[in-house]
Amino acid sequence: WPIATDGRLSATFEDAAYAARFGIIHRAIDIPALQGSLVTAAADGVVAAVSDRDLGYNTLILRHSGGFATLYGHIEKFLVTEGQRVRMGEAIALSGGTPGTPGAGQLTTGAHLHFEVMQNGEHVDPMHYLPPKN
Repeated sequence: WPIATDGRLSATFEDAAYAARFGIIHRAIDIPALQGSLVTAAADGVVAAVSDRDLGYNTLILRHSGGFATLYGHIEKFLVTEGQRVRMGEAIALSGGTPGTPGAGQLTTGAHLHFEVMQNGEHVDPMHYLPPKN
């Protein structure tokens, strides 16, 4: 998992309640976490993009082998730079999501990590790739 968690989610992949509330399809999972929690690389990869929009929606994208990429959203602080190689479990950012704080953006209701997995450019359910939480 890219952030310490008990396995609870505040929004699931293609969550109908999320779509009803915000009017968009949610192609990610939202993992509740305290503001400023350590975010780690879900797999070995290269930092493909760091998007710092100050109080807007901040994201970090890692490119992995096999056509995979992961996106980490609502980032309060970046700990890596574009082009940097990272290993699974390595610290890459600090989480955000609390309204009005750096990286939160407008579509947030509280502190959490927005986590997307893409394979060959298509969004896939991250839960198919994360180990089960007991």
